[in-house]
Amino acid sequence: MNHMTAMKKTLRLWMLLVVTLNIVSCTDLNDNPVVYGPLDEVLAANECFSDIKENPDTSAMKKKEKGELEYLSQYSMFIQQPVNHDQPDGDKFKQKVCILFRGYDRPTIMVTEGYLWRRFFDAEDIGKNLNANMVHVEHRNFGESFNQDKGKWAYETSAQASADLHAVYRALKPIFKGKWMSAGTRKNGETSMDYAYYYPNDMDLAAAFCSPFNLSLADKRFGEYLFNKVSTEELRDIMKKNMSKALEKGEDGLYKNACTFFKEKDLPVPSFAEYVFNCFDTFFSVFQYTLPSKHQEKMEAITENEDMLVDAICTNITSLRSPDTYTYFVDCAKEQGFSDDGYDYFADELEGTGFKAEDAITSLLKEEDRWLVKQYDNSLRTKMCEDFFVNSTMPLLLFYSKDDPWSAGQPEKTGSKVKKVINPVGIHSPIINNPEYCPVEVKEEVMDFISRYIH
Repeated sequence: MNHMTAMKKTLRLWMLLVVTLNIVSCTDLNDNPVVYGPLDEVLAANECFSDIKENPDTSAMKKKEKGELEYLSQYSMFIQQPVNHDQPDGDKFKQKVCILFRGYDRPTIMVTEGYLWRRFFDAEDIGKNLNANMVHVEHRNFGESFNQDKGKWAYETSAQASADLHAVYRALKPIFKGKWMSAGTRKNGETSMDYAYYYPNDMDLAAAFCSPFNLSLADKRFGEYLFNKVSTEELRDIMKKNMSKALEKGEDGLYKNACTFFKEKDLPVPSFAEYVFNCFDTFFSVFQYTLPSKHQEKMEAITENEDMLVDAICTNITSLRSPDTYTYFVDCAKEQGFSDDGYDYFADELEGTGFKAEDAITSLLKEEDRWLVKQYDNSLRTKMCEDFFVNSTMPLLLFYSKDDPWSAGQPEKTGSKVKKVINPVGIHSPIINNPEYCPVEVKEEVMDFISRYIH
């Protein structure tokens, strides 16, 4: 080993020692100096993390190369978590954490995944606007973060998931010492608010985009919103006409065509309840994911004829059967509730079929998990809507889009610390930097509120 190589090795070891001293343990939140140095070495010195890998998201890398997303580096890793945080010495599991790094002195956005981690996308606009680090935490029992509780679901709760997030925060706060906020869209946003509810002193602000807070296993607010408020009366009438066609004659109507579709593909035939839910969800999704300027075009594409209508419903069924989203339905059945997309509007078509609104969530669960609906507990959502959103001491941002049917699940009462923003244009998305999706004045309203607390 030559003299120069020895010097470099000594310097590297010295830097790692400094990092190690600054990150004493997973629970050290003392006012240590801001750490500088290669992020991989800083993370490696933290005893909480393992399996550290660089550049887990190729789509983010492409955006960086195009200059569309500025950041220094990105990493994925795992943190060991208790299956039950009330018994920290019991069974453990590895939870995936991904970091898009912009600087040790920058604020940090914890994207509180409600599902599996796919890529760096949720709250991306806010991350760019704040030049913030983004820490994505995959939800327990999704993706690579499954644990021994899978199939039993005893610890698949908001309280346990929030404790997971709290542990990640405590592990990373000594590294990223700036302001922190949590954020997410739909269930990710629900997870953000759950975390704020259980750990109100962790974040400086919590945000939820397009997130419903259901109050029952069949929350009727969604059907009322879908058939009376979204888009135009003309398109709602087209939707009602085609919904009636899809449900006419019950099990002897177009449902038979859907069964044939799955038989020909050698796939499990949907129950009538699964078919009914997906009839409604197909149209629900039109307004959820399509800009108002495209509503007419999208509606015409799926209602051109009966074959197109059945094909759209079957495509929706196939999509919701993805194993990547299954635990979502478990969470809904346990405590997060579900939507009634307007079954009462078609009582005549459903008469005699035996279908009930509660059958929707049951039909999306495996037979061995259907017992969960009998233990559904809405106390968390009730407490949050009656108390937390009214009396929160932490600043909260709630963002909804007018034509997104999920807006029906917004809290009705909010307190002085809560900023509720209604986007008159957008879809089920946190996009605020594109004027086609969000007017400039709405973006400014969002960022003005966030910037009061995160800077």
